[in-house]
Amino acid sequence: MFQRLQVQLTILLAAFALLVIVSVGVTYWDAQTQQADALAINLAGRQRMLIQQMTAQAGDESAWDDLQSAKRTFRQTLSALQNGGEALHGAEKNINLPKTNDTQILSALAELESGWNAYSATLDAATSNTSSTKFQSALAAQSAELIQQADRVVQLYEAASIAKAQRLRAIQLTFLSLALILLALGAWLTRRSLLQPLKALQIAAQRIGENQFDAPIQVTGPAEMRALAQAFEEMRARLSSARAELVQANATLEQRVAQRTQELEMLNEVSREISSRLDIQQVLNSVTDKARALLGGEVASLCLVDENHNWLKLQTLSGPKEAIVGNTMRMDNDFANAVLADDGAMLCGLSSCRGGCKMLADEYRASHLAAPLRVGERVIGALCVGSPTQDQFAAESANMLIKLANVAAIALENARLFAQAERIGTLGERHRVAAEMHDGLGQTLSYLGLMTDQIVEFLSDGQEGAALDRLRKTRETISKATGDVRRAINRLMDETLPANKDLWIRLREALDEVASQHDLEPIWRSDNLLTPEPSPQTAEQVYNIVHEALINAARHAKAQQISVQVGRNLERYFVIVQDNGTGFDTAQPAPSGHFGLQIMQARAKHIGGQVEFQSELGRGTRLTLSWNEERKI
Repeated sequence: MFQRLQVQLTILLAAFALLVIVSVGVTYWDAQTQQADALAINLAGRQRMLIQQMTAQAGDESAWDDLQSAKRTFRQTLSALQNGGEALHGAEKNINLPKTNDTQILSALAELESGWNAYSATLDAATSNTSSTKFQSALAAQSAELIQQADRVVQLYEAASIAKAQRLRAIQLTFLSLALILLALGAWLTRRSLLQPLKALQIAAQRIGENQFDAPIQVTGPAEMRALAQAFEEMRARLSSARAELVQANATLEQRVAQRTQELEMLNEVSREISSRLDIQQVLNSVTDKARALLGGEVASLCLVDENHNWLKLQTLSGPKEAIVGNTMRMDNDFANAVLADDGAMLCGLSSCRGGCKMLADEYRASHLAAPLRVGERVIGALCVGSPTQDQFAAESANMLIKLANVAAIALENARLFAQAERIGTLGERHRVAAEMHDGLGQTLSYLGLMTDQIVEFLSDGQEGAALDRLRKTRETISKATGDVRRAINRLMDETLPANKDLWIRLREALDEVASQHDLEPIWRSDNLLTPEPSPQTAEQVYNIVHEALINAARHAKAQQISVQVGRNLERYFVIVQDNGTGFDTAQPAPSGHFGLQIMQARAKHIGGQVEFQSELGRGTRLTLSWNEERKI
C-alpha cells in the first residue's frame, strides 16, 4: 500500500547515506594523505639536520661511526622520498613512504640528490684529510647549498599539503550543501505525504474512540494514504456492526457466564483434590473417577506411555470392568498417534476417529472422548471417557477433558518428582553416613594401624620406652574414636545437633592437634570479623571438610608446614588450608578406594558452598572452602 511513498523516502535516505559515506571516505583518505605528507615533511626537514651534523663531524675522528650512520640515514631517506619505500624514523623504527607524483617535488629531490653526490665526495675527502683546510672550506660551501636544496623540498611538500587541505574543505562544503538540500526535500515530502494525512486520520480515530461511528472517513493525499483511509473506513463499518451485535448478545451473556463459572468451579475443585495427592496410584485412580463424574460418562480410563515409547499401557479404570477389552495399544496405532499428536481432545464414535479407542468395548465406544497428558512438550499418556449413549459429549465436554488432562499430567509429574525426591533423600542420607565413617572411624583406624606398625618396629629394635609411649597415644586415640562413634550415632538418631563451641576455636584446635601429632609447623590466620556464627549444621560440615584437608596434608603430602586462614569477604565466609608438601596432579583421578575429595565436594554442596583445589607436584596444595552467610529470620 505504501510502495510509492516507501520508494521516495528510500531514495532520499539512500542518497543522504551515500553522501555521508562518500564524505567520510574522502575525509579519511585526505587524513591518511595528510599523515603521509606530515611524515615526508618531517623526514625532509631531518635531512637538513643530518647535513649540519655530517659537516660538523667531518674533522672529528671520534665521531666516525656517527658520521657513517648519518650518511646511511640520509641516503635511505632520500631514496624513500624519491621512489617510496622504507625510511628510518626515530630510534630503529622504519616507516613506509608512498612515492610522490608531484613533478616539482621530484625535480627538487633530483637536485638534492645531485648536490648530495657532490657533497658526499667532498665529505669523504675531508674525512680522509682532516688536516686539509681546502676540503673543509669546500665542504662548508657545499653544505650551505645542500641545506637550501633540502629547505626547498620541505617547502614544496608543505605547499602540496596545504593545497590538499583546501581542496578537502571545498569538497566538504559541497557535501554539506547537498545534505541540506536533501534534508529539506525529505521534510517537505514527509509533511505533504505523511503528516497532514495522518493528522486527518488521528481526528477520525478519536471519533471512533468516542463511539462516533456515523461520520464516514475521508482523507486526501497520496494513493497510499487514501488506501489507509479506506481501511479505517472499513474498520469503522465493522465496529459499528460489532457494536450492534454486542448489544444484542448482552442479554444472554449473564446466563453463559454463570454456566461457565459453575464448570470452572467444578474443575477447580477436582484439580485441588487431584493435586493434593502424592502417591502415583492414588493420583491415577482419582483422575479417572473425577473425569467420569465430571463429564457424565460410564467409563474412564488412563493409559501411560511405556519407557521405550512403543506402547500405551492401561494404568487405571473407573467403571465396569467389562468396558475394557485390552490393556495395551501400540503407539503407532492410527488412533493413538492422532490423540497423542493433538493439542486438544478428540470427540469420537464407532464410525469416526478411525474406529476410536480399541481398548474400549464396542458398547462404550458409541460416544467417547480422548485427550493427551502433556508435561511441557513431553506426552506421558492419554485420558479417555466413554459412554454407550450416542452424542453424549459435546464440544464443551472436550474442552473440559483437555483441561482436566492438563491438571492430571501436572499432578502425575508432581507425584513422580515427590517419589524421586524421597529416593534422593535416602541416597543423600547414605552419603552422609559414608562421610561420617570416612572422616571419623576410617581415619582413626588408619592412624591406629600406623601406630601399631611403629610399636612393632620399636619392640623389634628394643625401644620399649618409645613403644610404651606409642601405646599410650594409641589408647588415647581409641578413647577419642569411641567418643566420635557415640556422637555420630547420636547425630544419626537425632538430627538436632547440640550446641558446640565456636567453629573458629574448633578449627584452631584441629590445626594444633594435627600439627602436634605429625610434627608440623602450624600457622593460624584470622581477620576477626567472623560474625555471626554459622548454624550447627553448617559448622559441622565446615569442620569435617577442614579436618579432612588437615589429615590429608599431614599423612600424604609429606609437608613440614601447614596453615589455616579463616575470613570473610562481604557476605561470604572462606577457609583456606595450605601446605608446602609434595602436591598432586589435579587432572588425574583419585586412586581406587579414596573418596576424600569427593566427600569434601558433597559436604560443601550440602551447605550451598564450594571447594576449590590448587596443587602442583612439588609445590604443595591449597584448598579453599567458601559458603554464603546464612540469613536468620
